[in-house]
Amino acid sequence: MWWLAAVSMVTGLGFLPPVQARAKAVAVLAEAVGLPVPRPFAPTITRRQVTLDGVPGAIYRPERPSPPILLVLGAAPRGNDDPRAVRLARSLARAGRVVFAPDLTLAERRFDPADLDRIATSVVALDEHPGTTGSVVVVGISYGGSFAMVASADPRVRGRVARIAVFGAYWDLVGVIQAVTTGVSIAGGERVPWEGHPLARDILVHHAVELAPTSDRAALRAALERRDPAGLSLEARAIFELLANEDPARVEELAARLAPEAREVLMAFSPSSVGARIEAPVVAMHSTDDPAVPYGEALRMMEALPRAQVITVRSFRHVDFQADAPGGWASTLADLWDAWRFASLVLDPGE
Repeated sequence: MWWLAAVSMVTGLGFLPPVQARAKAVAVLAEAVGLPVPRPFAPTITRRQVTLDGVPGAIYRPERPSPPILLVLGAAPRGNDDPRAVRLARSLARAGRVVFAPDLTLAERRFDPADLDRIATSVVALDEHPGTTGSVVVVGISYGGSFAMVASADPRVRGRVARIAVFGAYWDLVGVIQAVTTGVSIAGGERVPWEGHPLARDILVHHAVELAPTSDRAALRAALERRDPAGLSLEARAIFELLANEDPARVEELAARLAPEAREVLMAFSPSSVGARIEAPVVAMHSTDDPAVPYGEALRMMEALPRAQVITVRSFRHVDFQADAPGGWASTLADLWDAWRFASLVLDPGE
């Protein structure tokens, strides 16, 4: 009978991976934002501290071999023990994935080149792990997403990454400096206003001072406090002028005056410097009201990576969901729909 055939067809569709991914994405999203969701058919998950090829971290595993996800966290003070990180990792693992979150120095708000190596090493280790099947999906949160994109250009990971999914990531550190110091991003020739969190400038100054020679750092901090560059060395003065500048059109020029060592650091941690070597498909979600990473960075990424999918939301404060965000319930529902799309692409990288 026709109705029996229809039921059989719908039932059969439920077993297709893309359909399963979309269904699981609902539960992943709900759990990730802190909503309790009954998942009677979810596999039992174990969480253990392990070391994969020399990289320590937390691994979440179902009982059977499953597709791997590398979760690269941002500067969460508690690292892998941050409640949000645990919720996200566990929700992905309960969708039938092996999730590994490496311990990174980034949790201490430090730019450590060893973190880029740890991420690349983790990709290889997950891809070759006996408990995983298929290529690795890399999920990066905040600055961790930017580090993940840089590490994806490492020759060791070529052909091992099915997709890179980032949320609240930056594309270019000079662009971040531009927005933090002037309140404007210039993307595609357009000025994009940005209102950052008050701590954003403090964090920028902290990292920028570390670009100066060790012997100049105390003097540079003092000069920034008194807003007077008198007595600074040429290298420290260049950093001072970049941070003191309020004209977004001058940022690129001032950044070019930095000492070679300082420019190399900015390039080393900017995905823009390796854009041509990012082979895996990229999907990026970013909030227009992100107070930590300017929305203009998502626009820069879209311009530089035409094949990247950029999903824009409003109901998130950086990477934290806010049910009472501007725009009302209609905007919130639209954002949850887009966040569900993002989760679906994480779970079904072949789409």
